Amino acid sequence: MGHVRQGRLPRTRRWKQVIELLGLSSPDDVATVASATNHAADQRLRELSDDPSLGYCFWLLTRIAWASRDPDFRASVGELGIQIEDDDSVFSFIARLSGHVRSELGPYTESGVFSELAALSMRCALTETVGQAGRSLFGSSLDDLRAAFRRHSTPVRFAGLARSFFGDFLARTLHFFIGKELPNVIGAGSRLPNVDASRDFTAALDLHARQSARIMETFARDWYSKHNWEAMGQISRDEADRFTAHALEKLRSEINRPETAGTAS
Repeated sequence: MGHVRQGRLPRTRRWKQVIELLGLSSPDDVATVASATNHAADQRLRELSDDPSLGYCFWLLTRIAWASRDPDFRASVGELGIQIEDDDSVFSFIARLSGHVRSELGPYTESGVFSELAALSMRCALTETVGQAGRSLFGSSLDDLRAAFRRHSTPVRFAGLARSFFGDFLARTLHFFIGKELPNVIGAGSRLPNVDASRDFTAALDLHARQSARIMETFARDWYSKHNWEAMGQISRDEADRFTAHALEKLRSEINRPETAGTAS
């Protein structure tokens, strides 16, 4: 999931419950732990609804996807401040885009560690979607790069990209909090007796977060179709920010659903 310096969890009542659950948990219990973490981190997660870093990354995804419909893909992407080289492959472009995003997010100091998490999630989402499309294309021409992005410019395909982005961000956010204490509950007497068991738990938590993000698909598909039609492909930062805020609310509600979250109280 990438390396982020973490420290320890606060010793408040809610976080103590998370720590206790971790010591009693197995990979089958990730939904309960995820719900308890969501509850304990309530204030910080609410603040993410207005986080400029997350909104910027999602906005950029919408604009680059739409730019691929322009025959002059290089010029359209250039208007966003992003350079495309003649010999760019899909993966080299994604790498350069990631560097651009980190530079742009630098001034958003209020985002803290979540700025880095948003940038990592954007890169991961593009690698999992556009990057996989690019594997079937020969060479590294500009036309191939445009074709890989164009495949994800339709409402249905963009919805998959949005699901990947928000699912990965949710997973990284949960890992950020839980990872502070997970190493401390591994060992004899724990339901996570060794590193392998810890890895299984982490993988199950990641899968749970990504499955929770399935609710994004219909929401993102309809929103993307409507707003691109209204704005002629020029979705604004404000529109993307509003979508992001609503998307996070939906994700947090999904994590807390009884059938998803287990019986934690």
